[in-house]
Amino acid sequence: MNTEQTMETSQNDLWEQVANLHGRLHLTDVRVQRLRAESLEDPPFDVNSIQIHSSPCEVLLEPPRFAARINQTVTLRDSDEQTLAEVEIVVIIDYTLDEGPELTQDVVSTYVEHNTYFTAHPYLRETLQNATLKLGLEPVILGVLDRDQPRPHEVMLVRRAAAQPGEANE
Repeated sequence: MNTEQTMETSQNDLWEQVANLHGRLHLTDVRVQRLRAESLEDPPFDVNSIQIHSSPCEVLLEPPRFAARINQTVTLRDSDEQTLAEVEIVVIIDYTLDEGPELTQDVVSTYVEHNTYFTAHPYLRETLQNATLKLGLEPVILGVLDRDQPRPHEVMLVRRAAAQPGEANE
């Protein structure tokens, strides 16, 4: 067996173990552990760029508990790259883990990298949209996830149409 075949067999074995882990996990809770939202300017303001920073996931493995902590910070900047607003969201995903073979670091890391953000994404998206609205800003929306990609392709600011003169606000 050559080196390439050995690596392919090893990779296939890893994915088989990840699939086994996925089958042993049962989602029990998804919750926002921390939400910090701050506007550094009075709205409205002109957002030029939106930057997302996701810290590496933290994992707690204490069978039967398997938990992952996702930390994401979204920064809104003006054309001079000055921070206008920032939203930090920490989401905890809790699973129960059925008995089975002991998990290696590679299996846990691969599972977390390819599945955890996918599970957390709808919660992160809703929390970010809600937080930016509560700050009085135009809502920030995280784009749709593709199963083959670890993070969304796009983040957008939903521009509100300005009220036309003479329109009543009710």
